[in-house]
Amino acid sequence: MILELSQIKGIGAKRLQALNEMGIYTPSDLLLRFPDMYVDVGAKIERNVRDGDSVSFLGELVVPAKRSFIRRGLNVVNCTFSNNGINVRCSWFNQPYAARNLIPGEKVYVIGKVKKFKSSIQLVNPTLLTPNDCDGEIVPVYKTPIPSRTFESAVKTALGNVKVNGYIPNDVSQRFGMMPLQSALSCIHNPRDFMELAIARRSVSIENLCYVITSYRLLKDDGRDFTYSTTDDNVNEFIGSLPFTLTSQQRKAIDDIISALRSDKLVNSLVQGEVGCGKTVVALAVMYFVAKSGFQSALMAPTEVLARQHYETMIKYLEPLGIKTQLLCASMTAKQREAALFNIKYGNADCIVGTQSLIGEDTVFRDLKLVIADEQQRFGVNQRAKLENKGVKTDMIVMTATPIPRTLALSLYGELQQIEIRELPASRPKIHTSCVPPEKVESMYKYISNKASLDERTYIICPRIESGDDEVTSVENVYDKLKRMDFGSLVGCVHGKMKDADKNKVMFDFKSGKIKVLVSTTVVEVGIDVPEATTVVVYDAERFGLAQLHQIRGRVGRGTKESYCFLICGNNDPDSLARLKDFCVLGDGFSVSELDFKLRGAGDFVGLRQHGNGNTEINTDIIDRARTISNILVNNKDISDMVLDSLKSPEFIKSVTMN
Repeated sequence: MILELSQIKGIGAKRLQALNEMGIYTPSDLLLRFPDMYVDVGAKIERNVRDGDSVSFLGELVVPAKRSFIRRGLNVVNCTFSNNGINVRCSWFNQPYAARNLIPGEKVYVIGKVKKFKSSIQLVNPTLLTPNDCDGEIVPVYKTPIPSRTFESAVKTALGNVKVNGYIPNDVSQRFGMMPLQSALSCIHNPRDFMELAIARRSVSIENLCYVITSYRLLKDDGRDFTYSTTDDNVNEFIGSLPFTLTSQQRKAIDDIISALRSDKLVNSLVQGEVGCGKTVVALAVMYFVAKSGFQSALMAPTEVLARQHYETMIKYLEPLGIKTQLLCASMTAKQREAALFNIKYGNADCIVGTQSLIGEDTVFRDLKLVIADEQQRFGVNQRAKLENKGVKTDMIVMTATPIPRTLALSLYGELQQIEIRELPASRPKIHTSCVPPEKVESMYKYISNKASLDERTYIICPRIESGDDEVTSVENVYDKLKRMDFGSLVGCVHGKMKDADKNKVMFDFKSGKIKVLVSTTVVEVGIDVPEATTVVVYDAERFGLAQLHQIRGRVGRGTKESYCFLICGNNDPDSLARLKDFCVLGDGFSVSELDFKLRGAGDFVGLRQHGNGNTEINTDIIDRARTISNILVNNKDISDMVLDSLKSPEFIKSVTMN
């Protein structure tokens, strides 16, 4: 019997919907939503703690909570805790009941981020846990839209009532120093000590990465049983029809892919290149090649905005040459969707572009032979596999503007054909990158206002949609601030919680110039093409990986004018500032990716399916072990068949059933 989320105590309809919006649909999803942080209940505060450090400690209340009003609509609650002979002032803004039940002498666990004023230590909007909340020496902390106690209880129910099986046999996992998957997940959610926790997280990372590597290897082993009949003249016809000249590396990428398509082996290619290097036109040239041979091709984009942008490009460059194109996405009306599905099924569409709607059960292709996944890191291996399975013996191309470090790419994809496009079109302007100190922010906004008067556009990227219990900058706050400034109706906002139709309207207004300044989360990170955008601002830039910052930076410099990327650091941590300053002088995405991999691991590069937060880690040792274990799995027919069958389901967990 399968355990459903709705069967877990405390998960009613509203909470179930909230979990679904987080991407949690099953108990296995619940178990893969790792804690956001862990509290070491034995930790002490130190005098040499640095501004921006995250701390946790058992504090005794020495100054009781007092509420003060700063101005209309803004109040603060202050109190003071003592630990290790050091007083720590805690403040909560607009949270009048934050410490209401505490009495002097009472002890609670305090979790927060340090803000130093000379020799004094302050925590803003810290989290408080009573000792009764803490079962052991390490306390997991989850930040979710449902009450934390309910979420913790649901996780415990899942751990106690389901049997989790992975794909790596126990004798193999033991040889490589791994915990069984069930034990590792249990430890991650209820660790006894930090050493055990490290082993558990490492075990899950190896199993997850091993599954991804094995899936890729098994998917690419089949040979071709058909041929493409297109001639070089046909490809040259497409290239000659373009209103611009391809770079030498674009032309080489097209030639290399088409040469591989003409071989007797199915193609599995990774095309990676600089932001703005022109990967899309390479994809269209290959899709044209496939269409002229009488087959269908599908391009899957991670967002509807990007899918529509690709569709407009297809109409512009493919349809004048007699190629029939089709868009398929979630915001279509029932009538539009019905017509699109009809065209795809009965061959009235040669080149199809869409979002994950392409892998829906009702999407049937007439003769799909080529699948292209744009921004591959946004898709899990299962999503790509589902699209591949819409055809028989399909060729696969994955594209990314976040170059994958060579060591990681070789380990993940093995014999995968890797194509690099480092050369940018000659018309691409320079993008200047710099860190903006707090005292220069107002001057920066005057600069943005001046640019708006010249019909130039600005992106302002924030790491969060709504204000939280900390000082992380939100779209909501920045948007409200700009509305009160001179920008007025010239500012708009877009984020992931908006309906696709609403997002599309805002993006259209931004592209057309009705909106000059767009406040957004990273939903605009990928592929959005607005030539008039010359400035991008990133708040709390230290929270992003360097590869992701490079993607964001690539939203500007797509026209003819010099462009600017301004980074605002949310803390004064020297390491964070040093990392951002290194990024400012790195203009090459390949060098950025290598540095980011060195500093952060592979989280930004690999589409490992990890709900809620991407805290599976990947380093050289994990890659080596995962690849070695993958060799064992591939050579075991029973296991390899099991992995192939699993591509119909969304997890690297083999089964989750009630005990």
